[in-house]
Amino acid sequence: MLKTLSNIPRRVVSATRYSLSGLREAMKKEESIRLEALALVILVITLAFVPWPLWKKVTLAAVYLIIPLTELINSAIEDVCDLVSSDYHPKVKAAKDKGSAAVLVAIVIGIVALVALIVCP
Repeated sequence: MLKTLSNIPRRVVSATRYSLSGLREAMKKEESIRLEALALVILVITLAFVPWPLWKKVTLAAVYLIIPLTELINSAIEDVCDLVSSDYHPKVKAAKDKGSAAVLVAIVIGIVALVALIVCP
């Protein structure tokens, strides 16, 4: 038990390295991730000047993060699909389309949250 607990810091560091490596790879390869990162910076700067309570600002920023999260998952799906087959296959197309649809749903969630936060006092 004690040995397992002593491994936790090393595992956290390793997991963080893997995650940052994946994020760097996505930023290099995926234009959509770069655009979403830019939009996040613009959102945070804009929220600094919007006279909303802190909870609304944090909520909108958190909901927005669903979009790049979904984009990263979609990118991983596309990478695996490309690894499995470089030829056209209807199941590969369906998997990629479903990943893309998930990103669209995340964007709609962000828009709905923004509208709700604007309309509700």
